[in-house]
Amino acid sequence: MENLFTQFNDIEAQKEFSSQDLNKDLKLLFSSIPYITPIVFFLPILINKESAFCRFHANQQLAWLIFCIVLGIVCSILRIIPFLGALVNGILGLVTLVIGILLFIAALKGYAVRLPFIGNLISVF
Repeated sequence: MENLFTQFNDIEAQKEFSSQDLNKDLKLLFSSIPYITPIVFFLPILINKESAFCRFHANQQLAWLIFCIVLGIVCSILRIIPFLGALVNGILGLVTLVIGILLFIAALKGYAVRLPFIGNLISVF
């Protein structure tokens, strides 16, 4: 699993993290929770807005929240199709859960995993 995180790790963003950013277990925990519950994407900023680690993950979590909302809208539209809609909703829901858990673990370990395609689009914090 470490190889997976290393493969998707954003080296440039990782260089900005100081050793103080990664030494606080509480900061790592609160920076990873919003990947499971995206509605609290602002949680890392509340912990420490000066931390490059917290800012990076807050931006990624905002992108993750927007992605989950768009995916939810698409899944709602697909529910119109009886069997295929239920199948696609189940598969997309499972894939979203797995990706969220992987992002949670990566943030908990201190990696800077950038979301493919959408990770560079948002830089609010």
